[in-house]
Amino acid sequence: MSSTPSSPQTPGGVPPAPQKGSGTKVLLWVVGIVVGLILISFASCAVLGFYAMHKVKQAGFDSNLMKKNPGLATAKMAVAMSPDAEIVSSDDNAGTIVVRDKKTGKVVTMKFDPQKKAMVITDENGKTTSMTMAGEGANASMEMKSSEGTMKIGTGSDKAPDWVPVYPGSSPQNTFSASSGAEQTGSYTFVTTDAADKVISFYGDTLKAAGFTVSNMTSNSDGKVGGMVSGEDKANKRAVMVTLGTEDDGTHVNVTFSVKP
Repeated sequence: MSSTPSSPQTPGGVPPAPQKGSGTKVLLWVVGIVVGLILISFASCAVLGFYAMHKVKQAGFDSNLMKKNPGLATAKMAVAMSPDAEIVSSDDNAGTIVVRDKKTGKVVTMKFDPQKKAMVITDENGKTTSMTMAGEGANASMEMKSSEGTMKIGTGSDKAPDWVPVYPGSSPQNTFSASSGAEQTGSYTFVTTDAADKVISFYGDTLKAAGFTVSNMTSNSDGKVGGMVSGEDKANKRAVMVTLGTEDDGTHVNVTFSVKP
């Protein structure tokens, strides 16, 4: 996994995906499989459509495999539906599948352990990336580890460093974190009944007081106020971005942070 965190750039407060290294492809496989598994768990067979079901059958997928090892079943379907990948071999009993990238010829082996909710991906050079899942529903979390760093998604994500401002009275819910040595990035969310303007002022003033260069913007759509606060501390290679919007139950806030060595 190539998990070198970078400064937040996306409006939704989600850190951009890594763009370099062969490990990135492995990471994308992991994320794609997990997302596919979640979709399949909640979607009906009708939603999958004729094309998807046809490809699933071509991959040797069956309902018994989904019950026995849903991760492996989903991986098979994902590969079958991809025009750029192919299954080299698979072993349902061992929970393994070997996949080749048709364009590069590179091969990865995925091993799924449904009891431990874990998966290990090994590339052709022997480098491994492990993934484990825990909890269910709103308490679900996922952790991915490799020799290059760690990524966590969901309730198990690492908390933000002390230099990231915490809004008074809020209860932050960690959503994402990634670390590689001293380099770290992450995000959390919360909802407050305070007005969006008040939240924007708090983060702008607090970041300025901490030595950050701050810029902000606000928007108003049909009376619902939203906005963004961006702060950068070049001396310490730190960045914070806050995006927010007004909903019926209050102001929804997403805080993304990053720091480089």
